[in-house]
Amino acid sequence: MKDKIIATVLAHPDDETLGCGGTLARAIQSGSEVHCIIPVKRIEEQCIKALEILGVQNIHWGNFDDNSLDKYPLLDICKFVSKHINAIEPDIVFTHHWGCTNQDHRVCYEASIIALRQKDTALLTCEIPSSTGYLRPTAFEPNFWVKLSANLADKKIEALRCYTTEMELFPHPFSEMYIDSLMKIRGSEANTLWAEGFMLIRGLL
Repeated sequence: MKDKIIATVLAHPDDETLGCGGTLARAIQSGSEVHCIIPVKRIEEQCIKALEILGVQNIHWGNFDDNSLDKYPLLDICKFVSKHINAIEPDIVFTHHWGCTNQDHRVCYEASIIALRQKDTALLTCEIPSSTGYLRPTAFEPNFWVKLSANLADKKIEALRCYTTEMELFPHPFSEMYIDSLMKIRGSEANTLWAEGFMLIRGLL
């Protein structure tokens, strides 16, 4: 992911750090340009601090209500996503998995598919603890991994600490111990110490 333009289409502030924070930080260190497209505007100060730690400077906010994206016409969400995708022209987009239990996440997945339908952009879905993988049998099966150094794994945890209203204690999925364990599990799948796992839906990397 060196020297690429990367965008995330993830519903809420904290999803970007939970789902691909280490990958975004690694991409920026490699010279890539990263944009976070966030339809739901809330806890902005926490999000800005977290993204500063990861190195992300480009945030594109929407004004949609939290936990209500499915109440809007899908066309409205698609127009919002498409506007930014067309302006950014990313090489790679990260979005939610279609099997998330959160309805906002599923809407973002659909909007991303529609916004990219006539582009050669690579699309990957990421996992959000407490939302992805709870529908059994789970449909989230990583087929693409991004290796993280110890520094990048620590940076992801440091960024998550900025989300003071969202983080919980273990065994909650939004806990530092859970997130660190997940990075180690994904790392073991790819024969490394830490990693983030994704599903490559379409496109070439």
